[in-house]
Amino acid sequence: MKITLTYNEKRSDAEREAEFDSRDAIAAIARLLASLGHVAVPLDVTGSIPRLATALRRIKPDVVFNFAEGERGAFREAFYPALFEQLALPHTGSAASALAVCMDKALAKRVVASARVRVPRGRVVRSPADPLGDLEPPLIVKPNLEGSSKGVTPASVISEPGKLHAAVAAALARYPGGVLVEEWIPGREVAVGWVRGIGLLPPIEYRFEGQIYDFALKHTHPERVDVRVPAELSDPVAARLQRAASRAFEALGIEGYGRADFRITPEGEVVFLEMNPLPSLTLAAGHDELYVAAAAIGRSPTELLAAILDAVPAARFDQIDLVAV
Repeated sequence: MKITLTYNEKRSDAEREAEFDSRDAIAAIARLLASLGHVAVPLDVTGSIPRLATALRRIKPDVVFNFAEGERGAFREAFYPALFEQLALPHTGSAASALAVCMDKALAKRVVASARVRVPRGRVVRSPADPLGDLEPPLIVKPNLEGSSKGVTPASVISEPGKLHAAVAAALARYPGGVLVEEWIPGREVAVGWVRGIGLLPPIEYRFEGQIYDFALKHTHPERVDVRVPAELSDPVAARLQRAASRAFEALGIEGYGRADFRITPEGEVVFLEMNPLPSLTLAAGHDELYVAAAAIGRSPTELLAAILDAVPAARFDQIDLVAV
């Protein structure tokens, strides 16, 4: 099968490229796919859409393995899947509609809460003057429309009421699309991956100094994070986490694969934080959690990728006329 690996190439350490992938990272995944007998063709989608359409027409892939995060806009992560869907071109992962919902943290939480999963109380503000209702510190202030912990630092956790206004104003100055102010949930940071055909993966726990798994820990100092798989949980807590994860994946319409992030309180309560419908599949340490979780149940990286491909709905690329794009 001919597979095009679509991605945004990471060319700098700028925050706006934090979710992008390096050429070497994509090449490593292409080699794994080649070992399965596929022809894997990397394609940096950054830039003009006519150029992308021309490239797709030239390559004529059977399927797109999509890693592209998008460059701009509130629902940038959904853009390329939406384009592929309009072209009737099968692609890995969730539909554009699910990606759009998950980009909006507050909206995703409302959806998951409707599935009887606890989420932090909070609200989106677009002005420092917006009312916060009965929300009181400790709170966390973070961008509502960003991923990869962009805009999240130790200072994002607000313990004193007098510091809240300044924190909201500073966050809005950088992220004018909206800031999510929500109750701070103390406890352990855990995640649950899911792959169709394999099921829920063993829970992942991130251990680190300080209160929060922030941008610097994720992207600058991953060596300071102790990733443990499986997370050491009591049977009742593990069952609650599994139930919450299953409900979150189903409620948000996640397809193919994804990762749900949670906090587990000192009392053992499971609280949903956010859904990543396009989690990292790079092999670099610190960004390879799904592979590590799969390995814990005896699944290799190639088996994980094969399962993701097997979940792609069948379609025929030759039904599409890209000349008109």
